[in-house]
Amino acid sequence: MPMSFESTVVSVGIIGQAVFFSRFLVQWLNSEKEKKSVIPVSFWYLSLAGSFILLAYAVIVKDPVFIAGQSAGFIIYLRNLYFIAAERGVKKSVFTYFSASFVIIYLTAASALAWFAPSFRQERETAHLLMLYLLGLSGQFFFFLRFFVQWICTEKLRRSVVPAAFWYFSLVGSVLLLAYSVLVDDIVFTVGQIVGIFIYLRNIYFIYKERSSVIA
Repeated sequence: MPMSFESTVVSVGIIGQAVFFSRFLVQWLNSEKEKKSVIPVSFWYLSLAGSFILLAYAVIVKDPVFIAGQSAGFIIYLRNLYFIAAERGVKKSVFTYFSASFVIIYLTAASALAWFAPSFRQERETAHLLMLYLLGLSGQFFFFLRFFVQWICTEKLRRSVVPAAFWYFSLVGSVLLLAYSVLVDDIVFTVGQIVGIFIYLRNIYFIYKERSSVIA
């Protein structure tokens, strides 16, 4: 029996979350190995890939909360990869050309999908919808803050770094977005936020452990 359009879209979203989870799995394994919170280069590549897939999903289901979040996310991921590429001797013009070309092609395809894709989200009253969006955008605001802080530290040091505040903002944002995802009945982002919360807590544990050992 062929899959329905809705099932296909949800499957794409789950694949995006699986890629997102793999970035944290890689980061988790590296942190466990080093016994401290570390971010390997593969984290940013997996983040970028997962973000593009989830942005496509968010565009198709026409969810402004996650469209905003994923759009902001992949800009940050590209910026971190730019610094990593620069450290490895890749020319700025080459990186910019390939990045811009990929983004333009991707956004064109995603926009076409959004235009022709039928809507299957449950219709809600305007007041209820505004409250949900306020909750979701509050979560995305904290997600943006984590990347803003990370971006400032990265620009200051001219290399990709992740400060401790990144994980605290991630945890708060993820809790809010989990509530939003549950309320709008979105299984894709519900699963993603649950997994994320455990990863954020684990990194905060490593940071707390590092600071305790330094004080001792």
